[in-house]
This record gives sequence, structure tokens and C-alpha cells, in this order.
Amino acid sequence: MAPSADNLQLPHKTRLEMSYAFSRTLNPRNLEFYWYPLWCQTLFDLVAGVPDLIVAPQFPVWIIRHNDQLESANDGDDPDEVEELERTVQGQQVAAGGMQVPGNDVEEGDHEPDIGAGDISFASTVPEKDANSVLVDFAVVSLTAVPRSEEKFRYGGWRITAANTCLLVEVKRFASRSLEGNELDADIKLHVEEARNDVVAQAGYLFLQDETKDSVMVIAAAGPYWSGATIHRGEVKRTMDHLSNNDPSYRPPGKQLFDQEPKWNKILRLDGASSTASEARLRTICKKMREMKDKKTNAK
Repeated sequence: MAPSADNLQLPHKTRLEMSYAFSRTLNPRNLEFYWYPLWCQTLFDLVAGVPDLIVAPQFPVWIIRHNDQLESANDGDDPDEVEELERTVQGQQVAAGGMQVPGNDVEEGDHEPDIGAGDISFASTVPEKDANSVLVDFAVVSLTAVPRSEEKFRYGGWRITAANTCLLVEVKRFASRSLEGNELDADIKLHVEEARNDVVAQAGYLFLQDETKDSVMVIAAAGPYWSGATIHRGEVKRTMDHLSNNDPSYRPPGKQLFDQEPKWNKILRLDGASSTASEARLRTICKKMREMKDKKTNAK
């Protein structure tokens, strides 16, 4: 499992991103953040040919919703865009001979009452007790959209009717670069295991946030090494129970709950000797995400 010199099977940009993260000059502390470009590129390339699958970095799988603060019609819009909108409305008012043309009315479906721009306090991957959100490093989200009857430049001409989180990706830093052989392999496994534990908790939060969701695919990575699994709701009952304890309204089921270990596949490296197997596995993940979309479409 030690690094291989044969990394020419990766695209040029991906090889640069890997070298960037491995660099002792630019990443002397061996931080995980330097591995984000590699995984961001890998995921974007993976879904590039699927128009309705998007990559969402720093994706919130759990958010405390403050329903007492609602987003107004212009909250979150670009200031120049709002200014242009106001000028347009003023022009319409003049053209109407002084008749008032409502400028701040919100079309049906435009108002988003659940989350205001100031409601989210971003936290670390797994939050402290009072944190307002849980972020996963990357998610792949399947979007369902219908064209708007009248295109609005602010919203791109489409109305998003559903967003389904297909994949969660948790990235940890690479193992100590001073290690070799069996010691290096053991340290890689340790960091992948850390990512596995975090992404299991993130899946639990996702299931708590979306009661209709039964499963989600996950990737646990340490630098360029990664392992995947599909986590089912029934496999993380104890985790969900534990995560719910901070909710004052939660009522425990009264019986002992257990988790089942997800069926993690073998740890592979994105490049080198295992690159072919890694690429095939990623293609399988993409295929499953497309199938999930097709099943939902056929069920309608």
C-alpha cells in the first residue's frame, strides 16, 4: 500500500494536486486541507458528464433551523443585482403612469423560510455540543429541476424541486511522511479509520435531518488513499440515538440500540498500482448515483 512512482495514469492537473499536498515545502505540517483540491478535482471529474449531479464542498448534513428569522425577497442577492432590479421596478412604475408595481413580492416557491443567511454558524466536521451545523468535506447531490415559466436571471431559469444527497466524502490528512513499509501502511489505515468514524456520524446526522432517506454512499479518505461503503439507516441506530441526546424534544426508544459495521471495501490509492481498480470503483459509485436518480424519477 506504500506510494508508487507510477502515477502517470492520473490526469495532469490531478497529479499536480497530489504533488502539491505531498510537498514538504508547501505543506510542512501535513495538513488535510491541502488534499482538498485533489478530491475536489476527482469528484468534479467523476460527475462531469452527469448534468444533475453536483459537487458540494463543505456541505452541511445537519443544521439547526431558526424559523423565527425569515429571508426577505432580496436577502442573499448580489447588491448590483438588487440595484438593477430596483431600477427596473422604478422604470416600470414610471411607465405605468404612477401606478404602483410591487417590487418585493415573492413568487410562489421563491421564499425559503427554513434557513436565513445569518442562521448558520459553521462548525468543524463533527460539532461541539452547541454547534449549529455539521459539515462534511464534500457531498455529491442529485438535483431535480423544472424550467420556470418565466425566466428570472437571479435564479438561472430553473426551479429546484428536490435535492438528494447521494455521496458523502470525508478527507483526513495523509500518514506521517517519515514512515515506510508496514509502519506506513498501519498509519494509513489509522487515518482512514478516523475518516470512517466521522463519516458514519455524518450519515447519522443526515438521516436525522432527512427522515425519508434510507441510505447514503460514503468515502473515507486519508490523502490519496480511500475506502467506500453504503451506510443504511438501520445500521446506525445507536449513533442516531446518541446524536439525538442533545435535542431537548428527543424521547429515547427505551431499548438498547446497536450499530452494524458498514461493509467497507478495500483501501485503494487514487494513483499508482491500484489506480485502475480505484477508477473502476469510482465509476461504479457514479453509476449507482445515476441509478438512484432514475429510480426516483420512475417512482413519480
